[in-house]
Amino acid sequence: MLRAAECLIEAERVLNQVLDGVAPDQWRIRVPPLPDGPEPARPTPLDALVRHHVRANAALPDLLAGREPEGAAELADLTDLEHRRDLPALAREVSDKACAAAAAVADPTRAAGDGLPAGELLWRRAVCTAFTAHEVSVHRGSVNPLTEDLARALWEHTEPEAARWRELGLFGEPLTPVPADVSWRDRFLMLAGRDPHPLWDR
Repeated sequence: MLRAAECLIEAERVLNQVLDGVAPDQWRIRVPPLPDGPEPARPTPLDALVRHHVRANAALPDLLAGREPEGAAELADLTDLEHRRDLPALAREVSDKACAAAAAVADPTRAAGDGLPAGELLWRRAVCTAFTAHEVSVHRGSVNPLTEDLARALWEHTEPEAARWRELGLFGEPLTPVPADVSWRDRFLMLAGRDPHPLWDR
């Protein structure tokens, strides 16, 4: 399996675990802007963010197969999306299909439906899913959920080309200084310009 696919599958697992812990009264919590969110310039309510993520995952199998997502096919599993209460279950259902498609990719250079190489698309999705898992978790009052193995893999892939990731708009300016004994979780997020502990007293 491609390393990018492994990272995406792990990031999806972490995010689904985070969503399982969201209480009914937390769905209107606003999460800071995310580079692939529905409104990248301003905070987004958690339920709107999850719906957006579900739609992106629903499109992934078609994209990885080299097709543009078909409107009818994309909406087939999401017709009740705006009214369905159990968002974590829906997110997991669509995530499973996206992860299966990711695991089946053998050639990272093959063009995806949006024109990107499949491997590049998977890395971008893995990075952005990790961001989403982190922001949702910490802003609902929990801890950074990323595993050290996932965070290290994402750091090792993105650090040599951090400037390119910033040009893409997926990374901000890095947070410095980085303590020598910092975790891989914090190291990756600081490289990306995201505060690992945004609710801590400064």
